[in-house]
Amino acid sequence: MKRKYSKYSIILIVVGIFIAYMIFPPINITFGKWSMIAIPIGFAIYLTGITIGIIAFIKKEKGFMKYISLLSIPLGVLFIAFLYAIVGKI
Repeated sequence: MKRKYSKYSIILIVVGIFIAYMIFPPINITFGKWSMIAIPIGFAIYLTGITIGIIAFIKKEKGFMKYISLLSIPLGVLFIAFLYAIVGKI
């Protein structure tokens, strides 16, 4: 069985985390007034990667990559706590 879902999951998680964090230091890549829109877009890509990682578990793919993709769930929880600390009550 191919490890298609695990591979896509890791790619989407890495891209989503990069896009969500890119306006914060030390990366600090901005696009003018549209920079804040990158946070929810990156987080949505990250959640899509987590969902595909769960699908890899359900389909019982072989290999270790499915575990690596789901190890990033605490990073998502920390990101939400980070945004709550910056923005305050939503």
